[in-house]
Amino acid sequence: MRPQLKHIFVLVILLVSGLLGFVFSFYKHSNSHLISTDESVQLIETFHYPAIFVQQLKDDVYAGKKIFKEFCASCHAAEPLIDIKAPHIGDKAAWKAKRQLGLDALLKITINGAGAMPARGGCFECSDEQLLETIKYISDQSK
Repeated sequence: MRPQLKHIFVLVILLVSGLLGFVFSFYKHSNSHLISTDESVQLIETFHYPAIFVQQLKDDVYAGKKIFKEFCASCHAAEPLIDIKAPHIGDKAAWKAKRQLGLDALLKITINGAGAMPARGGCFECSDEQLLETIKYISDQSK
């Protein structure tokens, strides 16, 4: 085969493979709405920037509530996404026993982690004061 024909052959192969890749990609993405037939499932794009989130909470009177929703609710909500038997917000008996430990002890437990809960409750960017506000929020909602 002559060198000129080899170059043409290689170009045709590259062109066909590129075209097939484009068609396949277009087909795959145009049918992405068919991923789930369950209408209750909504696919959304999310971003998590904890350092920026925590910075924005400086002097926010609702910081405890917002931190709870962002970091704690997965396990501690009334109906948690991850049920690891963590005390749920609103569980008066469970939080009465926790309150008897005192805020300093609860803060220490939160800072060090306990059971499946990671250190600082997973909010590594939170200050001790912000963690304390979150503990107070959970406790107040569970009286």
